[in-house]
Amino acid sequence: MKFETKIKTAAAAIILVMSTVAILPMIVNRQVAAVMDELDSAANVERLQLTLLEMLLNAETAQRGFVVTGSERFLEPYYAALNTIPSTQAALRKEMTSSAEVARADAIEQATAAKLHTVTETINLRRDQGFGAAASLIAMGMGKAQMDKLRQLIGSELTFYAQRRSQLSAQLRNTANSAATVSLVATITNILFLAGMLFAGQRVLRQRNAAEHKAQAAADHAEVTAERISIQNDLLFRSAELMHSLELAESVDESAGIIASYLPRLLPRLSGSLYLYNNSRDLLERKAGWGVFDAEPETIEALDCWALRRGSPHLYVGGDGLVCRHASDTSLDRLCLPLVTQGDVIGCITVTGDELAKAEEIQRAWIGQVAEQLGLALSNVKLRVSLRQQSIIDPLTQLYNRRYLDEVLKRELARASRSGVPLSVLVLDLDHFKRINDTYGHEGGDAILRKVAAALRENIRSGDVACRMGGEEMVVLLPECDTENALKRADALRIVIAAGDVLHNGQRIGATASIGVASYPAHGHNVQTLVHAADLALYEAKHEGRNCVRVARASALLELGGQESAEDNKERRSS
Repeated sequence: MKFETKIKTAAAAIILVMSTVAILPMIVNRQVAAVMDELDSAANVERLQLTLLEMLLNAETAQRGFVVTGSERFLEPYYAALNTIPSTQAALRKEMTSSAEVARADAIEQATAAKLHTVTETINLRRDQGFGAAASLIAMGMGKAQMDKLRQLIGSELTFYAQRRSQLSAQLRNTANSAATVSLVATITNILFLAGMLFAGQRVLRQRNAAEHKAQAAADHAEVTAERISIQNDLLFRSAELMHSLELAESVDESAGIIASYLPRLLPRLSGSLYLYNNSRDLLERKAGWGVFDAEPETIEALDCWALRRGSPHLYVGGDGLVCRHASDTSLDRLCLPLVTQGDVIGCITVTGDELAKAEEIQRAWIGQVAEQLGLALSNVKLRVSLRQQSIIDPLTQLYNRRYLDEVLKRELARASRSGVPLSVLVLDLDHFKRINDTYGHEGGDAILRKVAAALRENIRSGDVACRMGGEEMVVLLPECDTENALKRADALRIVIAAGDVLHNGQRIGATASIGVASYPAHGHNVQTLVHAADLALYEAKHEGRNCVRVARASALLELGGQESAEDNKERRSS
């Protein structure tokens, strides 16, 4: 084969390999875009399912508030749920792509309709026939069964889409690895062809000098392309890893720490800070930083940042453009990016460094995409934290509810058993609470409950837990507290409650409390026996004149006390 023919063949092979390398980023980008769209769809479905569950919980809470108080103002969340749920279900329908998803959506919609029908029926029954009829319908347990079914259905959906996101993340990693492998093979192939050409060109160096320079230029271009693809693949992999880590975060502060650990690798040779709105919505606090950020302010106002004013990224490079008022050093190049989710700005990211001036438009767009994903992820974290708080906090007293008490009591009993430390439980019941409701109305009773709850929060240790069991009964959990100290603290709480009056409609309302005390291990070794022992001690305090504290009897007597009838328990609750 002639040398010219060899040169032409080698050149054609190099062009073919370079074309493949040039097309590869487009293929990878399309695959990555498709996977990211599916990830966004899965995240949107999860958000909508959580919104649907929140609306149902709000409707059920509104129903209970209305049944208890009879006040129409408690039904505002119920009407909001009726208006929001159809649009949420319609949005979910748009995300469905398979018959199985549609079938599951149908099941959730049917369960939702049944639940809303029960809530509406209970509300109408309360309006027409009063509290007793509505309470009887609630006591049948239909609404609870329907809500449990909805939690199960929506929980299954959330589990399904969480698994789907994991599969998509794995697919994204596989795509990145495949692209890197193809790039490596293409580069090696180019080098082999060029090596052959250089070896052959040694014999005719003077005649073929121009061809050698062209081949070298082609090799350099191939290496730059391969390096760029490798960097892009690495960034995509790390970005997917960051989003997956944020999905597992349990709080906004933990999310900020995760972001601070990943951004130095996603944005090398750049520094920056993450700012999020505080509760007042007027001020943004710095939650995390990376690189050199000591000169950056700890807090900024919304009007101090042009990105927050405009709701879009704002670039200041080489003295060209408007300078944000929060910029302490105006000589630094700066890029500010708002964190936006569903049109709502939750914070911003400031990026500084000399690399901003050198960065291409595609690199700045990449930074903007990262900010968009972070905004969505942080919004999801806030939503999860909010739903968790709503599920364990009693809305009237702001104390923990019975569900949380069951969890923490089991955990503290296990810890006390392992460590050999005591654990005490106070069961507290307000005296003659029914009389207070009858005399001053349920609003007066609610005012007393809030006052007692505030007294409990202000007079217990930071490690103690105060919960509302239901009605006027409350429980205080005292870790590492024996019976003697628990008795003293219970009596101190009794005195504080008796001394606190509430001014309601121009009248002063007071209340006293009877308290039962039980301790581990003297009065029980599990949740049921320990709470039952304190309950019996409370029953004894009620029968001995009320407004007093009694300690549970010895374990042997508690066995006899366990025979207390349900009618006696009911009588004590009503007193």
